[in-house]
Amino acid sequence: MHEDNELMQHLSSWSEELLLRGLSQFTIRDIELLEQCAAAAQRLQMQFLHELITSVIEAGRRVSLGEGQEELLLDQYCRLSQYVQLNVNVCG
Repeated sequence: MHEDNELMQHLSSWSEELLLRGLSQFTIRDIELLEQCAAAAQRLQMQFLHELITSVIEAGRRVSLGEGQEELLLDQYCRLSQYVQLNVNVCG
């Protein structure tokens, strides 16, 4: 259970940081960090969280390469952030 909370706190911190930077500042570094979080979520058998993170990775990769829509990234980012915030508030 402790590792679950740690993952949620890590995602919450990232989410707040990206909010301050702005989605237009989404970088490969964010993708790498999210890939690590997705692997942790899968290892912890948190399938829905894994799917949310993967959606952000896919949309973010397209935006960072100039091929995607920022609106889709915003939508996926908001879904992930809301899920994480709900879990942080309930568990923390």
